[in-house]
Amino acid sequence: MDECVRLVGEAAADRFDRLELNALVQRVVVTDDRRKAAEELATGRWAQLTPDEILASPYALVGTADQMVDDLRARRERWGISYIMTHEPFMDALAPVVARLAGR
Repeated sequence: MDECVRLVGEAAADRFDRLELNALVQRVVVTDDRRKAAEELATGRWAQLTPDEILASPYALVGTADQMVDDLRARRERWGISYIMTHEPFMDALAPVVARLAGR
């Protein structure tokens, strides 16, 4: 992901600060035990990833609403992701997180 952002930055040159980068979040898991949830994802459909990679990925949000807020802020800082999208089945789970981030 860092390399991708670097390449976009080079291609956009002086326009990069005005670009809006987004990520399509593939999975939203609300839980008090994010490690266990990431381990379950890593033994199932996302078996090619480690639990740590899942937790660091911009395409998954796992944890409490507060943890997801922190993760999204960190992703904004690291990669410049200014908005996210998700699939319809995860919209209700993500709503409290979006409400906390609104206007920030």
